[in-house]
Amino acid sequence: MQEIILYAVLFLIVGSMLFSVLGKDVGHGSEPSLDPKDLLDKIAAKPDALDAEPEYEGPGAEGIRAIRKADASFTVASFMDGAKAAYGMILEAFADGDKETLSGLLSADVNQAYVDAIDDREKKELRQTTDLARLISAEIVDASRSGKTGKIKVLYVAELATALLDKAGEVVDGDLDVLSRIREVWSYERTLSSKNPNWVLSSVEPHDTVSGNAGGPDHSPDSE
Repeated sequence: MQEIILYAVLFLIVGSMLFSVLGKDVGHGSEPSLDPKDLLDKIAAKPDALDAEPEYEGPGAEGIRAIRKADASFTVASFMDGAKAAYGMILEAFADGDKETLSGLLSADVNQAYVDAIDDREKKELRQTTDLARLISAEIVDASRSGKTGKIKVLYVAELATALLDKAGEVVDGDLDVLSRIREVWSYERTLSSKNPNWVLSSVEPHDTVSGNAGGPDHSPDSE
């Protein structure tokens, strides 16, 4: 298979070089020849079918296949890279009260829940600190497609500490010295026909505290 691809590439290069000399209308002036290196660069920029992601067989496999059918560019690996990065970004933005960052990462309903929580915190003149010590794991637990909308649920297991502080910097709720291990499911959605490749957080299920401090402020508002 690799030999066939190599011969095809060589054929394209030779053919393009011949066309640069022979494929002209005589008497209409000279035209710039095609650089074979440019052609090779264009070929190399295209995804190699030999490197295609293997078939996903985990939870929600049928949903993943439906999503890939609607969006051929979708891969589980790239989605999970984004989901892991989004987890920390969203926790940090919520703690910092960064509404602008959150608006680009959350669906309208979830964003409103976060904004309301931030506004309530600010009215009480409190600020939140969340320390994500370690993201232990992130894995898909379900996936589905309804029309043009894809939905994927991700189970996160993480160790973190969170607390609310007053204007003087004194902790009024929570404990930054105690790490809690939590499990929670976040759901992401995307309109598969959209040119925007980003998935947004569309729901947050109530988390379970596996160990550590079960009380204290919520590191991310529930939306279910």
